[in-house]
Amino acid sequence: MKRLRAGVGTLALLMIAGATAGAQPTTPAAHDDPLLRLTEQGFVRGEIDARENMLAFRGIPYAAPPIGTHRFAPPTPPAAWDNVRAATAFGPDCAQPGGALGTASTEEDCLYLNVFAPTKGDNHPVMVWIHGGAFTSGSGTPYSPPRLVAEDMVVVTLNYRLGAFGFLAHPALSEEQNGRSGGYGLLDQKQALAWVQENIEAFGGDPTNVTLFGESAGGQSILALMSSPLTEGLFHKAIIMSGSVAPNQQSLADAERLGREAFKDCDIECLRTLATEDVLERQAGLIEGIGILINYGTKLQPERSIAAALKEGRFLPVPTLIGSNLDEFTLFVGVNALAGETPPPAAAYRDAIGNLIDRRSWGLAVRAIARAYPLAEYDDNVWQALSAIGTDAVFACNALMQTQQLAEHVPTYAYQFTDRDAPLAVLPERPAGLALGAAHAFELPYLFGQREAFRARGADDSQLALSERMIRYWTSFARNGDPNYEDGPVWPSFVDTERLLHLDPAIAIAIPSEDFFNNHHCRIWSR
Repeated sequence: MKRLRAGVGTLALLMIAGATAGAQPTTPAAHDDPLLRLTEQGFVRGEIDARENMLAFRGIPYAAPPIGTHRFAPPTPPAAWDNVRAATAFGPDCAQPGGALGTASTEEDCLYLNVFAPTKGDNHPVMVWIHGGAFTSGSGTPYSPPRLVAEDMVVVTLNYRLGAFGFLAHPALSEEQNGRSGGYGLLDQKQALAWVQENIEAFGGDPTNVTLFGESAGGQSILALMSSPLTEGLFHKAIIMSGSVAPNQQSLADAERLGREAFKDCDIECLRTLATEDVLERQAGLIEGIGILINYGTKLQPERSIAAALKEGRFLPVPTLIGSNLDEFTLFVGVNALAGETPPPAAAYRDAIGNLIDRRSWGLAVRAIARAYPLAEYDDNVWQALSAIGTDAVFACNALMQTQQLAEHVPTYAYQFTDRDAPLAVLPERPAGLALGAAHAFELPYLFGQREAFRARGADDSQLALSERMIRYWTSFARNGDPNYEDGPVWPSFVDTERLLHLDPAIAIAIPSEDFFNNHHCRIWSR
């Protein structure tokens, strides 16, 4: 198909003919149907989301279905279509077992994205969202962005392959794929970004001003994409939210070992023909800690881990906004609590630390950690103390280290989300015996969904004000690489000041990195 692009303002000039899919026998002139948009594969028709005052184009395929011989393989472009394709329903969630972070699914044909745009104008900055979920769950569906779109942003959300389907490395796959395997979910994200470059102008977006933003596994995905030699030109800014986990990743050899153990006695044909449910059952052998540990030695990251790329300064040099939450790990302790776990007694504190960090309870490491996090400071609540340890070890100190590495090479802005009264998110209820505070993913309702929906969650006026500030910060950064906006509280550059902004309803303060380092006991974790 000859390449044509139609922005919102020029779409009325296009006259098209043909049959619509399952609708009218002929296609009306574009000026009679402003919801038509032309992609590289064909026309799509979206809808006006009147309740949220934005245009919505849902369920657009950005890659061919990853099934049959395309299972456990890099994505390929989608096939073209002749008729107008309805883009009014989300595509299915990718196959996943279900749980607190996502809905159970056995669908492998899932590589679809959604475009949300202002009702007027062209050449808007583009924000592409990569969802979290520990690389095992989630989808782009729950993230409705009306308040981001209201700031004249075009927002794209997407699905990518999860669990084994997205991240299995295996000797049989490596033999087939020129000595590399794994990272298919990351390659899906890269394919979606290529789709954006080819098509987003037709939806009123500016392909030369694309910001990638994501939380948790989505944030780590962005770091992996920045660490790749294959992503230049696909995005121009990065917002990394709670994504500074497992910066060392794992090698291809280690990932292949896990894959071989999880898929015992499976050759390439077996891998491609196993029932979806069987793959989901076996992928439990790939999960370490709180999710899938992705590997380098893939087509996307052929040589370097995230840690090596940042340390060496060999990454995509784009302006970056990066941060973490004050109480990240309470979410994961809370999931276990709601699943029926009981808190360990105070006398078992060292045993609990040993289990958390996989060390002997009488060893030097556990004793040092117990001294740094005295149980009395947490009212003898072992769950609360373990949450602090997990927050610092997994998220906070990694975030600070990566912020410092990034700031040596690119404009960098750092934050910590500190609203300890944040409305409940992700979890169905608050677990007894654990204060969640500013838990992992609790900042998401401050950015997504309607203002009224956030109020319905229990947000007060000060939290609504923080939400509005965060939306202005995020969209200002997407527009010009600087989160600061007129009359807003100043967000100092980390490059110039080595300060991190506290995102808090009470006050906007920027703290020195040294204070952050000490508050989170990073001296211990840097060892």
